[in-house]
Amino acid sequence: MLTALLLARGGVEVEVFEKNSELSRHPKAMGVSRRSAEIFRQIGLLDALQKEALDLEDRWLGIWAQSLVGQEWGRVPVAGRRSEFSPCEAMHCPQTWTERVLLGALEKEPRARMRFGAEVTAVVPEADGVRLELSEGETVEATWVVAADGAGSGIRHQLGIETVGPGDMGHFINVLFRADYAEALGDRRAVLYHALSREYFENFVAVNGRDLWLMHHFLEPGEAAADYSPERFVEIIGQASGLPDVPVEVLGLSPWVMSPKAARSLREGRVFLVGDAAARLSPAGGLGLNTGLQTAHNLAWKLAAVVRGEAGEALLDSYQDERSPMAFQTMENTNQSSEEVFSIVEAGLKGDWDSVRAKVAHSRRRGAGFGQDLGGVYERGALVPDGSEQPVLADPINDYLPVARPGHRAPHLEIEGEGSSLLDLLGGRFCLLVGRDGKAWRAAVQETETDMGLGQNQVEFSAPEFETLYGIERGGAVLIRPDGYVGARYSRCPEDPHGELDQVLATILAR
Repeated sequence: MLTALLLARGGVEVEVFEKNSELSRHPKAMGVSRRSAEIFRQIGLLDALQKEALDLEDRWLGIWAQSLVGQEWGRVPVAGRRSEFSPCEAMHCPQTWTERVLLGALEKEPRARMRFGAEVTAVVPEADGVRLELSEGETVEATWVVAADGAGSGIRHQLGIETVGPGDMGHFINVLFRADYAEALGDRRAVLYHALSREYFENFVAVNGRDLWLMHHFLEPGEAAADYSPERFVEIIGQASGLPDVPVEVLGLSPWVMSPKAARSLREGRVFLVGDAAARLSPAGGLGLNTGLQTAHNLAWKLAAVVRGEAGEALLDSYQDERSPMAFQTMENTNQSSEEVFSIVEAGLKGDWDSVRAKVAHSRRRGAGFGQDLGGVYERGALVPDGSEQPVLADPINDYLPVARPGHRAPHLEIEGEGSSLLDLLGGRFCLLVGRDGKAWRAAVQETETDMGLGQNQVEFSAPEFETLYGIERGGAVLIRPDGYVGARYSRCPEDPHGELDQVLATILAR
């Protein structure tokens, strides 16, 4: 839906085929990172999303204990919730609500159509497009196809695109249930509750912070989802919660497999993979949904530019160049987080509580994750390198150094007197940010012909740190892409800024 929304707003006629008859009622992924929140802010949906987000004030990221109310083994804080690096905070928001917000926005777009109960059973590449075959015998002709059909992606399999990764790391059932534990928990306010004893391990996720919960239940080898009934889970929940007298209502069961894998290729001809179809990640760290959203954000502006005839089709090659390395790096990070959880659980099932406490106290999730969230770098793709070196960080997962080097996300900078971010000036179009002596650049913008909405910062904002932060002199300029990433940077004004601007846009747009 995010891909479709961005395409529709970019002037592209788009249709979404969803095999289910309605949006999912299962909360699924709930972590929305700072970077993803910036995307929602850019497209005007952040306020709506925040209405159903769990308030993280005075909450812990995770509490490890014998049960929800039993002996504690340790706590992991919510790190870096607010920072000088972003105008947005990370959120805990059920995917059910995120999807409702996106659907509501999509339904307002005259160029977009959402069709429920329409399953695509086959994609057939043709000379100048793709034919879609639907389950009811209908066929649809499309110029381009974006496959967002999940971790098992039938379209990916049909196209013969291989995946790489550790594969099966465990089978689980997600149990959505209602139980009013708020009063009993007292000050044990967390997002995740890891109930660990020598007899069991259950992972509880607070959905609304009151009475709605999601529990990840691990299936032992040889077990199947069919072996478990709602009544059996009422007993399991009662034991693991430590609150057997609190009524439990099981609302839904959803089996799933933890099988981290990323596609070797994100494109086959006129078909692109996004979301879990492109990279399915371990849930540890909550990066799967965010990787999918950011992948869609990267693809949409490029595909829209090509459809509108403003860019060459070679621009679409940069989707693979930019997002594939990012997916593999993120998969490695989440795999390490999963291995850490498994090691804590293994120690607990053996009754080695000293090891459990030590591992929780030194959990890698205690880090703020700024590097993973905001520091992702495109080393090649739709950008023009300026010869500068990428900063070397001691901990690239948690450390972050804001730089405006081509291939980096444009750094956040608070605008004095405006109560807003420099990032609010960006998004949906190319934007040229210039230094204080940028008269020649402003004139060049007026002369440059582009349908990509190239604009300069028309607001006379006051941000004395801008030139230093963005690595330019008073006459320099930085070209920001529609997705908020730096496309090119000039430390000073060249002799022919108009010619340079035309050339760099032609290079980025592959035309």
